[in-house]
Amino acid sequence: MKKQIVLATIATLATTSAYATKARMNALGQAQDRGSFYINDTRNVFRNAARINQTNNYVVTEWGQANAVGTEEAPNAEGGFFRQAGSFNYGLYLGSDITDNSTTDGFADDLRGLTGGESYSEGGFQSRSNDLDLFFGGDAGVEWGARVHYANSSTEQAAPAAEKKQSTLELGLGMVMGDLNAYVNYTLTNEAEVASANNDKLEDDGSMNIGVGYDWNDFTFFVDYDKSAFKYTDNGGAAVATSQTVLTVGTGYIKEISSTSRVFTDISYKMTSAEDESATAASVIEVDRSELPLTVGFETDATSWLTLRGSISQNVFINSQKVKVGTAAELSSSLTNTTNVNAGATLNFGKLMVDGMIGTNSNNGTAGTADDDAGVLDLDRLMTQVAVHYWF
Repeated sequence: MKKQIVLATIATLATTSAYATKARMNALGQAQDRGSFYINDTRNVFRNAARINQTNNYVVTEWGQANAVGTEEAPNAEGGFFRQAGSFNYGLYLGSDITDNSTTDGFADDLRGLTGGESYSEGGFQSRSNDLDLFFGGDAGVEWGARVHYANSSTEQAAPAAEKKQSTLELGLGMVMGDLNAYVNYTLTNEAEVASANNDKLEDDGSMNIGVGYDWNDFTFFVDYDKSAFKYTDNGGAAVATSQTVLTVGTGYIKEISSTSRVFTDISYKMTSAEDESATAASVIEVDRSELPLTVGFETDATSWLTLRGSISQNVFINSQKVKVGTAAELSSSLTNTTNVNAGATLNFGKLMVDGMIGTNSNNGTAGTADDDAGVLDLDRLMTQVAVHYWF
């Protein structure tokens, strides 16, 4: 009997530590925005809304983001709760900054590591804030879920006279049927406008995220397509656009070393293509990347109150970038600084968990070409995150 109780306790700890936050995702080398393709985590509801049926009855609060070395940026505060109600599950989340690209200077420009303002820079637009996500899901033989993301804000200013407005509406749908899962996240509207003599406007141009995954033994195979696109109208004139598409095809593997320790490994082919239009042909920027990132991570329940984790990732074999600016010749180069090391821990106090992580997130710059910011690479970014997770 005692042995059964001990085994049940260990299983509970292993299960609890398997659900956490953005801090855990980053520590394991996964995407912090929509969660992992193959590791169980509460963050996965932002990728596939049907995951709400697998993780519920908890409250989470967290803060922290990737900060540029040598600067002080306000950490992003966010959190919410998820609850089971009979055969349904629902949730409310505040402050999520998913798909917030309103501060981009251009996707291709950002990929090159540059921060110079392009003609479609955010300028004086109203920043997106006070984001709200509503979740609802159930199980009718097939697990299903839906997510609605909403944000709306405005500001009136006297000098120069203008009214700034911003609004966002995004819909996410997902399903899980046995070993198969599929999802779609689509931006219905995302607009920022300055109502003045110039009437500048920034609006979404078909952003979406679509994917499918399949579990086979300890492996998960996944395909994910992500598109971000904006159209910018400057001074009431002709519109220019910036867009980026990312296609990811890969597999993840989880190996249970013991009842309290796990190893995570994933490898994927990642193809990124970005373009920044301009009023003049000489200023159009095109960037194409091909990468094969490999990630190895571990997680262990060191004690009943402490879980440790870490990861290392790097592009292997395939690691290239092509850049074309206007009518100039296309330049090819290898991406540098693709090695990332992250570490984190969870303090378990019964139903209360406190997560933390520290690590690096490289800018994947390129040296020796016209796209390396005048020969000076930006510093890697230092990430620090803290989260509190309570199950009820």
